[in-house]
Amino acid sequence: MQIEKNRIRNFLHYNLWVVLLDIAAFSMSYLLALYIRLYVNGVFRFGEYYLDYFWHFIPYYTLASLVVFFLFRLYGGMWQYAGLHDLNRLTSANFITAALHIGISILVISFIPGHEENASRMPTSYYVIGAIIQFLLTTGIRFANRYIQEERRRFNRKNAVNAMVVGTGETSRIVRRQLEEDSESGVDIACIFTYRDGESGTLLNGIPVVAGLDRFKSHLQRYQIRRVILADSLMPMSVRERIRDCCQEAGTDMQDFSGFLRYDNSGLPFQKLMECVNGKITILEDGKTTQFDNGEQALMTIVGKHDVKSISIHDGAFFIELLSYKVKPLIVFFITNRPDVALVAEKYGVDRIWVDLEVRGKEQRQHNLNTVKSHHSISDIAAIKPLLTRAEMMVRINSWYEGSQKEIDDVIEAGADIIMLPYWKTVQEVRNFIDAVHGRCRTNLLLETKEAVDCIDEVLAMGGFDEIHIGLNDLHLSYGMSFMFEPLADGIVESLCDKFKKAGVPYGFGGIAKLGDGMLPAERIIMEHYRLGSTRAILSRSFCDTSKIEDIEEIDCIFRENMEKLRQYELSMANVTQEEFVRNKVEIEKTVDEIAERIRYARSYGL
Repeated sequence: MQIEKNRIRNFLHYNLWVVLLDIAAFSMSYLLALYIRLYVNGVFRFGEYYLDYFWHFIPYYTLASLVVFFLFRLYGGMWQYAGLHDLNRLTSANFITAALHIGISILVISFIPGHEENASRMPTSYYVIGAIIQFLLTTGIRFANRYIQEERRRFNRKNAVNAMVVGTGETSRIVRRQLEEDSESGVDIACIFTYRDGESGTLLNGIPVVAGLDRFKSHLQRYQIRRVILADSLMPMSVRERIRDCCQEAGTDMQDFSGFLRYDNSGLPFQKLMECVNGKITILEDGKTTQFDNGEQALMTIVGKHDVKSISIHDGAFFIELLSYKVKPLIVFFITNRPDVALVAEKYGVDRIWVDLEVRGKEQRQHNLNTVKSHHSISDIAAIKPLLTRAEMMVRINSWYEGSQKEIDDVIEAGADIIMLPYWKTVQEVRNFIDAVHGRCRTNLLLETKEAVDCIDEVLAMGGFDEIHIGLNDLHLSYGMSFMFEPLADGIVESLCDKFKKAGVPYGFGGIAKLGDGMLPAERIIMEHYRLGSTRAILSRSFCDTSKIEDIEEIDCIFRENMEKLRQYELSMANVTQEEFVRNKVEIEKTVDEIAERIRYARSYGL
């Protein structure tokens, strides 16, 4: 019962404004239609009893319309992403409510005492005009948000450079949409180029389409193009090379997104093709060519996920260009001070064993949270480090204080490969940390305060550290948020990742539970890591809670199973399209909002 109450409360919180506007639209549409009909026909003398009819049946119609719109899932949507499917549902719902309006009005009028001699229904034109107005209003309510967002993005791109997108197919559509929705992309699409002359001279979503490789340079000059974006997955190599040469001569930047999108049912698998080829083969992959005597030899040499992009035959030999979909697994950390657990974690592919020395202020910050509060020591480093053959030893020290220099010296002497500085707030603290380490091991900055977010530009400009990790536990507390993943949903993490990427600093964020677990499913978080370009993640306590499990054989079994599932799921990221990444991001925002609202509700009532 409590869950249902929370669900209703969340529904009203996020959709009340749409419901209220719809209620107004349902009644005002037909009221306006009635006045238009009376004005055009000049029959205002009949207006009094028509209005009397109207006010009798409009409450019933409004209630029925709300039910219809609810059944068509027109409440609860992310209307900033409204699209064609939403419009189709709106059209169907409005058609049904128009029919309901006729039926309800006739039924109610027939039961109004003393009005039988005046009319049995409203005028026909009233129904038509009202249905049209209602459709326009309810559509405007839902699409206005997207229009405002797009206009805002267009305004923010006033100083953007002109770009040319090469290609008119599906890949081009996805790339254009991504650029148009990214207010920080720095580009404005001025024209679309196609090497197929038949498509020239048309408009695509209002953007001019130009063609002709021999006129490519003139198109660059005419539209003042500063960046060319390749987005045609079927483009021959000769065309790509010709465009590249023209861009180099004109001093124009070029980006290649021709392998941006992949569909499982549209590509020819490389393995299947190689099983059928007996002659000599030349393979082009990532700009490099390799020759093989036959398909079997090629299969033994080329590893990874591939699809065939193009096939041609020259002098009796196959020339095959590949699309590569290789996924680099996340670098994962696991916190433990048990040597036996460390060896099991390393055995199944954990990249870093994490000894956690942080105690200063942590209990006060996280006293009411079910978080990991380790009680490790420097001796744990010395005990585990000699046992590791592949995994690295990472150590989180305390936040900067007067004893930090000695702590760092002791940690390095014990065998740390990487030292992590937590809970820093100033550029000076970071500078002190870097100076204290003095290049003796690698350094990781754990960003987990709003003060660190405020000064991150200065820290990145200063440099001198090796990598950075966003700690969501303390970061959400620093911002006064209710749920750990709110910084991931509201754009803080994405904004930081963009800055790290531009600075060329390796980065990661938060932790991941075992697949199928977590308030926010681990699968969704992993997809965000790949969308945002993150390369590092912490394995959370739920991945394997060694505080509750003593049997090393059971721990071995859990690690084997969970690491295998994690790595297999990571491989599936090679097949995820950009649209799927965006949909996952939207679902994360929605889920995080709901969870945070439930947490705030529970706290407000002491639950």
